[in-house]
Amino acid sequence: MHESTHRIRLAPDCPHRNEFRNNARSRCGRWRANFRYSGSAKATPTIPRSRFVWQHLGVTEASPVHTDAEYLDNLTRKIFISGFSGDPVSARWPRFREVFYAFDPETVAEMPDLLIDHVQQDPGVIRNKRKLRATVANASEFVRIVEEFGSFHTYLRSLDDLPYERRAKLISDRFQSVGPNTVYYFLEDAGEPVPRVKPEGVKSKKKRLARRNLERAR
Repeated sequence: MHESTHRIRLAPDCPHRNEFRNNARSRCGRWRANFRYSGSAKATPTIPRSRFVWQHLGVTEASPVHTDAEYLDNLTRKIFISGFSGDPVSARWPRFREVFYAFDPETVAEMPDLLIDHVQQDPGVIRNKRKLRATVANASEFVRIVEEFGSFHTYLRSLDDLPYERRAKLISDRFQSVGPNTVYYFLEDAGEPVPRVKPEGVKSKKKRLARRNLERAR
C-alpha cells in the first residue's frame, strides 16, 4: 500500500485534534478543516436548535429549512434513525454535529477515510460504517448540487412541479442510504409537501412511537 508522508492539518478547535496529536502522519494525504467552532473543541457547534424541527419526533407542521448545512443535518439524521423502532439518535446528535463539523457540506465532503475510521471508534455516535461513509458521499453530492443550483433549497424548488413519487425517486437516486421511508420523513420535517396518505414503503411514525413506548413500559 502506498504510504504518503503528508500530515493531517486540523483546525485548532477541531474535535479530532487531541486524538490525532500523536498520530499526525498518515496515509490519507493533506486535509484541513475550514470550519471553525465557537468555543472549546468539546462544545456543540452554535446552531439555533429551534430551527432543527426534525429533532422533535412528533412534529409535522415544520417551517422550511434554508441552509445547506441544515438540510444535510436533517438528511443524515433520518438515515441514522432508519432501521430503529425507537429514536436512539437524539441523545447522540450533539456529538454527531461535532464530529461532522456542524454538517457543513464542503468540510464533510473533504473528510478522508482515515478520519471516518476514527469517527467509527467514537462511542458518542452510532458506529455504522456504511452510514458514516454515506454521510461523506452525500456531502459531496450536496456540494455538486450547490454548484449547479446555488443552494439545496433552490434544487428542491426545481422539483416543485413534479409529483411526489418522482421527486422522491430523484432524491433517493442522488444520495446513498436513502430509501422511501428516509426521503419521506426528510421532506416532511424540512417543510416540503408530502402526500397525506403515506406511499408504499413508508412506515407510520405513530406506530414507531407506539412501539417505542411499549418497549419502555416493559
